[in-house]
Amino acid sequence: MCTVTFIPTGHSLFITSNRDESPDRQAKGLSSAHTPDWNAIHYPLDETSGGSWIALADTGRVVCLLNGGFEPFIPNPPYRISRGKVVLDAAAAEDTNHFLLKTEFKGVAPFTLLIYENHLLLQLVWDGEQKNISPLLFDQPRIWSSVTLYPPKVREWRKTLFEKWIAETSEVTRESIIAFHQLANDDPTNDFVMNRNDIVKTLSITSIELKEKSGSMLHIALDQEIREEIMIHYEH
Repeated sequence: MCTVTFIPTGHSLFITSNRDESPDRQAKGLSSAHTPDWNAIHYPLDETSGGSWIALADTGRVVCLLNGGFEPFIPNPPYRISRGKVVLDAAAAEDTNHFLLKTEFKGVAPFTLLIYENHLLLQLVWDGEQKNISPLLFDQPRIWSSVTLYPPKVREWRKTLFEKWIAETSEVTRESIIAFHQLANDDPTNDFVMNRNDIVKTLSITSIELKEKSGSMLHIALDQEIREEIMIHYEH
């Protein structure tokens, strides 16, 4: 939920997320649930909140969360619902635009939500008071780092590393992206797989690949070295 890359290639689209969290909040692994019209959504389950930070729907919709909006904030619990529940609600929504425009987020901690479907990439930033919804170009590689953990200089440094990697990589594949998401630069506090005295650390990497009529979600629990994958097929 704290480092996300969005990488389109000629034949696939990859959305990959590193989850930086307290080791006490380990995820169960990949789970699935059905919407009222029996479309399935797939996600790694945060057992503490009952939500997730990334989800893939059978329709090909992808939803991904980063904690925080535009600026760092001071937590003020209790909150009405977990941000992780917002991810599942967005993945299961009948219509994305209706969900973004009509859903009330008062009482939810600030977050950044990315939604991709049907060649449309949308970013919703909730700052705790108001929504900011932006369409983004879907044909350009992008990286996000959570504002709650990474100050502006670190976010810019990570962006520079990402752009350099993109420029120097002749063939982008899922495995090469996962390798980038584990890139070490002798700075455990801010590396892509980070560890801040075992209070907050990177617990997992989740990678979604979308093709024309199929997709998959690969979830890697780093400490357990467990890899799980779910495949989907869809029609637009």
